[in-house]
Amino acid sequence: MIKETIETEDSPSSRQTGRSYLCLHGHFYQPPREDPFTGIIPIEPEATPYTNFDEKITDECYRPNAEAGNFAWISYDLGPTLASWLEAAHPEVYKQIIAADHQHRMRYGVGNALAQAYNHTILPLANSRDKNTQILWGLQDFRHRYGHDAHGMWLAETAVDMESLDLMAQHGVTYTVLAPWQAATAIDPSEPYLVRLSNGRSITVFFYNAPLSGGVSFDWNTTSNADLFAASYLPGQLAKSKSDAGEEQLILIATDGELYGHHKPWRDKFMTHLIHSGAPAYGFEVCTLERYLQMYPATKEVELRVPSSWSCGHGVARWDTGCECTEGDSTWKGELRKALNHLAERGDQLFEQYAGETLSDPWAARNAYLELRNGWITPESFWAQYGKEQRMPEDPQMVERTRLLLEAQYYHQYSFTSCGFFFEELSRIEPRNDIAFARRAISLTWQALGIDLQRDFLLDLAHARGWRTNITGADLYRQLPVVRPGLLPTLPQE
Repeated sequence: MIKETIETEDSPSSRQTGRSYLCLHGHFYQPPREDPFTGIIPIEPEATPYTNFDEKITDECYRPNAEAGNFAWISYDLGPTLASWLEAAHPEVYKQIIAADHQHRMRYGVGNALAQAYNHTILPLANSRDKNTQILWGLQDFRHRYGHDAHGMWLAETAVDMESLDLMAQHGVTYTVLAPWQAATAIDPSEPYLVRLSNGRSITVFFYNAPLSGGVSFDWNTTSNADLFAASYLPGQLAKSKSDAGEEQLILIATDGELYGHHKPWRDKFMTHLIHSGAPAYGFEVCTLERYLQMYPATKEVELRVPSSWSCGHGVARWDTGCECTEGDSTWKGELRKALNHLAERGDQLFEQYAGETLSDPWAARNAYLELRNGWITPESFWAQYGKEQRMPEDPQMVERTRLLLEAQYYHQYSFTSCGFFFEELSRIEPRNDIAFARRAISLTWQALGIDLQRDFLLDLAHARGWRTNITGADLYRQLPVVRPGLLPTLPQE
């Protein structure tokens, strides 16, 4: 019965030409805020009267949009770190968001949720191995939560390079979303495009409508009235030549999901009215990306500017060496990234050397570690597939050492969360958190091997200096909460 309904509504044989479609995509994401040693989010005074911003944003955005049923009608991605927190802290909200994808699948035969590269890492700045892990962990997390494979994947800051797209395609991802200025050749953003990749592979790219996405994000007047938006703003973005020729067109508005209620109060109600009343009343059918792709597969090709992103005019320099996209002296970003890269490189060498004593392929094992860590596969199954001689070592100390080294790799990945590089000042909470995750990786390596990675990391961090506060990365490290004796090497004298 479902199949018959799908064929009637959306199959190529029954679709109508000349339709105008509207797709709203919400990128719902929060960085991890937990202390990596305790798993507890510290109280965030700026979020008062809430204990932290996750609670505040849930009350202002996630819950009202979930209760209104908005997630079932939009295209969306729910970041893994946010999903994990929601699942534990507000399971009723989490279940409503996850169920929206199931409802969409029952209605149209395809889902409306996209996966996300796991740690919101800027993939063009990651090495090939880390890109692969980030993509695989994001897909594994999605499969566990939604019960099916993801076809779409959202890239942090829509930061893209060809290697990342090719790895995504190799793992079954068929489409993503980019900004129109990330195209190197002329495009019409009202239709999707194919990007050709290695060995005959390809991936579809949707380019969002920049004027409307920017207006919805930053101009309060744009979203003050859903009927006015549908009557005045939307028609102005249609291509007259396509309308006259009876060709279908898609207006894609892609934004941070949190603006619908958190960044902009009451915009959750704007979304509800636009979906159910405003857009349909003025001739726009609300659609999602995968549903549109099912009806109208991409036929034209595009070349991309790489590396590039949606929030930096200098490629991905905002998260690398620093650039004019943020106020003040941003050279601290390059120094922080060097420090984290040097630490991760040393951690990788130790992981490969020592985990290689128990694992047949340490990097393949790391790719599967998320499933082991979260209890999605059993230790027996993990060791049967990745252990040397396809079994768990008899020495329990070797098993524990391997676990600690895998956990260190987990936190090395966390230390590259993009938010740590997005803003203008080193002393903000986001860089502090990235440094805290790196310290957790140092601790785990210390516990596993007794090797001190802290000293060199502090020397590197001393070169990163905030332009407002004059505080260095080493100062931030020393300001982190005290942990139980023995978990870290002794701090060297300043």
